[in-house]
Amino acid sequence: QESATTYPPLVAALQRVLGFTPQQSARTVLRSDAGFGSDANIYLALAAHWHVLTKGKAGRRPPMYASRIAEASWSPVGPQRWIAPAVAPYQYVQPTQHLVLRWLTPSGEVNYVTLICSILDWSLAEVVAHYDQRGACETEIQADKQGLKLERRRKKQRAAQEALLLLADVAHNLLAWSRQWMFPHGTLAEWGTLRTVEDILCLSGRLWFENQRLVEVHLNARHPHVSDVAEGLHRLLDHFGWP
Repeated sequence: QESATTYPPLVAALQRVLGFTPQQSARTVLRSDAGFGSDANIYLALAAHWHVLTKGKAGRRPPMYASRIAEASWSPVGPQRWIAPAVAPYQYVQPTQHLVLRWLTPSGEVNYVTLICSILDWSLAEVVAHYDQRGACETEIQADKQGLKLERRRKKQRAAQEALLLLADVAHNLLAWSRQWMFPHGTLAEWGTLRTVEDILCLSGRLWFENQRLVEVHLNARHPHVSDVAEGLHRLLDHFGWP
């Protein structure tokens, strides 16, 4: 279904699960992309005392706003990107910064999008910088899709889908934490989920147990990263204790 229709129940679930007071909600920013940025959704979040930072829904509004902006009003916010306040923008239930972002595509085409931010103290550059931080989240999600093969995993039953989501969250956290524990520096520290799963965790070897206790770890000495992995295992066991 369309993203915008999932926003109201999602915000309601956040409120129910987190149990925020109005004061706590007023210190929290709901950052979302254009798929969620309908006027009704922005109204909903602001009326419930959340802050919002979102792209507005695409359509005729961004280029219409851009046509009202004088050329001298555009401020650069990066290579081939400019920002300016919208002139006579749509009004919501709370005061907002209603901005127009303009950029050039690699082919030279000019594109526009609106940014709506309810934190009035942020400068134009700060609004764009805070919104751009979504990129790291999207990169992590894409890495999980590739590294954990999420796009290939499908379950027909709802309970199985929920279990798969929870397992994916556990796997994501373990991968993120294990890299910090085992490879705090060096080449492997820079690897993402896909390479960690396929080039490190698939390293062949043997585990030797005596009386149900791990006593030896044998790694494939021909693996190109075996030395780094062995050092990482030492760090891991130093951190959690040797069995």
